[in-house]
Parts: sequence; structure tokens; C-alpha cells
Amino acid sequence: MIQVQELLKKTLLKEEEKFFHGLSFVVISLITIHIAIYFNFYTFSSIWLESESKKTTFIISNYSDEKKIPLNITENIEDFLSNENKLKYKIIQNDLIKESLGLTNFSDMSGLRLPFIFQIETGDREYVDNIYAQIINLSENRLTEKYSHQDELFEISSLVSRIKLIIFMMSSVIVILFSFLVMNVVKAALVSNFKFLEMLQIMGASSFELSKNISQSVIRKIIPGAILSIIFVYFVSILLIKLFGVNFDFFNTSFFFEINIKTLITLVTFILLFLVLLLFFLMSYLFYFFEKRFFDKF
Repeated sequence: MIQVQELLKKTLLKEEEKFFHGLSFVVISLITIHIAIYFNFYTFSSIWLESESKKTTFIISNYSDEKKIPLNITENIEDFLSNENKLKYKIIQNDLIKESLGLTNFSDMSGLRLPFIFQIETGDREYVDNIYAQIINLSENRLTEKYSHQDELFEISSLVSRIKLIIFMMSSVIVILFSFLVMNVVKAALVSNFKFLEMLQIMGASSFELSKNISQSVIRKIIPGAILSIIFVYFVSILLIKLFGVNFDFFNTSFFFEINIKTLITLVTFILLFLVLLLFFLMSYLFYFFEKRFFDKF
């Protein structure tokens, strides 16, 4: 019984080995970067949209003869909010309002009547309405406006969905191009080694055996670059998550560790699935090539 695998390893695609290592690292790095970005963007956007959809902003306006809401009113409202155990809330400080308005010094605010603004976070709409009624009473019937963030998120969620689709399509295009590039390189190597392959077939190697062994040989040449690409992209994703994640309220040490582990598992799972699918794709193509095209043509 001839050792087809050993013969192919020593002859076929030997010169292309370094090419496959370099190409697989570069291209698979591009693919895995898209996968990591898609996964992390999907995670962050989903958590952010879910969190924002539960938020409601309340704006309490001053009376016409008031420069600011009286302190006892704001303290009563804060006490009421703090006593609601199942309610998360945030008071918007005057400095933040001033910064958002582009005011940088005290004189800019001297003639400005600042409202009292706070946010609550809950998914219970009926509970929000009850809070609204209580706030009107505590504010002594001052003009109180309620803005649900969920109503403002339709366009943002649509934009997020389009970004996800673009990232997925780009990664899919790169995967398809890489697969066909590998296929054409292998095809060129087969044509240039026709006599050798013909000899193997005469010695008893079947089309299935040749296609299987050649495909396995190609995948083995891709694996080192794929492993390096996972390591490279994983550390790049850690850096990006660390840089951009701090801008999210829900970002903390446990979440940072959790998303990094999930990113690594996602990348490893994708690479394994990608290599298995590429193996079957090459085997199918090479079997068809040997059976229907290669030997009949020559």
C-alpha cells in the first residue's frame, strides 16, 4: 500500500508551504478581526440598547419667577427615589448640563434657569407612570416632562442592525475569496504536477484518497497561520475592549473578563468550523476535479 500522504507532503505544495503560512495568517486575521468586532459590537450594542430602552428622563421646569428649583423640592424628590428599592436612578448634575450646553464659566449661567433633570431605569411602564404622578406632586405641580428612551431608539437600532449586516457581509466575502484563492493555488499545483499524480493513480490511489490527502495537507499548512491569527486578534480585541468599553456604564472587571473569554471561545469555534468546512469544500472540489476534469482532459 503506497503512503500517499507522505509522498504528497514531500512533493506536492512543498514550495507553496511558506506562502500558505503567510497568506493564512494575513487573511484569517482579517476574517477573525471581523468576527471579533461583530461579536463584541453585537454584545455591547445589545446590552446598551436593552439598558437604554428601560431609561426614562424626567425634566422638571422652574416657575417663571424662579432661577432654580428650590432645594427642599429636589431633596424630597431624591429621598423619594432613594426609597424606591427596585428603582435605579441618576441625577443629572448642573455641571453636566452646563457642559452639554457649551457653557464654561459662571457668567454664562448667571441668567440661565436650569431645570432639575434625572433619569430612572425600569422596564415596567405602569411603574414609570406611577413615578411620574408622584413626581408631579412632589414638584408642587411644576411643569414635568417625561421622555422614554425607548421611543428614541428606533433609528439607532436600525443603524446598529445595518452595521452588523455590513460587518457580516464583509467577513463572508473575505471567507469566500480566501476559499477560492486556496482552491486555485491547489489547482495550479495539481496541473504542474500532473505526471506525479498520474503515477499515483496508476499505483492504486483513488480519486477520493487523493482528494482527501491533498485537502488534509493544505489544511495542515493553513493551521499555523490560523493559530497565530487567533492569538493576534485576541490580544487586539482585548486592547479595543479596554479602550472603548470604559465608555459604557455597565462595563466592569467581571464583564471585561467574561467578554474576553467569550471572544476567545468564539474565535476558536469559528476557526475550527471554518477549517472543517474548508476541508470538505476542498475534498469535494478535488474529487470532482480528478473524476471529471483532470485525467479526462489529459
